[in-house]
Amino acid sequence: MEDIIQLLNPFYLLSLKERTISQELILVVYFIISLVIVYKTFVLTFDRIRPPADNSVRYNRRRVTRILFVLVGAVSLLPIIFSGLSYLPTVMGLAGAGIVISLKDITLNYVGWLMIHGSNGFEVGDRIEIDGIRGDVVNIGINRFTLMEISQDPKSEQSTNRLVHIPNHSVILHKVYVVKEKFGFIWDEFRLKVPHGSDWEKAEKLLNGILQNGSIIDQHKIDQTVRELSKNYLVRLGKITPIVYINVEEGGILFSLRYLTHIKEKRNQRARISREVLKEFSEAGIRIL
Repeated sequence: MEDIIQLLNPFYLLSLKERTISQELILVVYFIISLVIVYKTFVLTFDRIRPPADNSVRYNRRRVTRILFVLVGAVSLLPIIFSGLSYLPTVMGLAGAGIVISLKDITLNYVGWLMIHGSNGFEVGDRIEIDGIRGDVVNIGINRFTLMEISQDPKSEQSTNRLVHIPNHSVILHKVYVVKEKFGFIWDEFRLKVPHGSDWEKAEKLLNGILQNGSIIDQHKIDQTVRELSKNYLVRLGKITPIVYINVEEGGILFSLRYLTHIKEKRNQRARISREVLKEFSEAGIRIL
């Protein structure tokens, strides 16, 4: 019993000049637990002393702090590891066996991490689609990245409030569709149909007026974003102003409103346009099919 107590006593283990491999491993476990406690205490104390301005500041602060603590812990473990060099061949043999088994996935995750942080990768805040999963990137780790899942219904595209953890090597094996947070605008279409014989010219004029309404579509903000984006990216979007297309179909006249909208405001934008269309067409006496 006394031997077990001594084995679990970190101060006794530190006082030994020569330690067995089991004693070395117990010291490493104690050290990792202590480092985690210090990290949690430091983060909570720092947040109380200097509260973060928003969630992004809190996220970036904790991410940097976590990386620093990992580096400090790795450097601090070196004296413990190298104090038992006589057990180094055994440790390396066991580590080598584990590396051989898991080398493939780990190596691919590291390569994927480098690709994510490359010029053609993505960042926290971007909206991506990979292997049929869509979501906003909320974290990028060395082994995996995390998405806040988006509903698969193209009419809503609302958050499901579920986190999806995806290994980094997925960016090597699958196509990745990215909407950059720095730009964030995509083309969307709003379609409606009126009966044959309706005053289509008036309907077209009303729809063009709705798209030119600054409170519905802020064209100035879109132009400004494109100018800022062109400073770092070679962007050629062509015509970026909204337009109304007309098509004569069986059963009525189809109007297609094509416009740029922020990816995270797609549903709200359609709702604003719908309200304006219902209001304007009701006053003009134009029936919608």
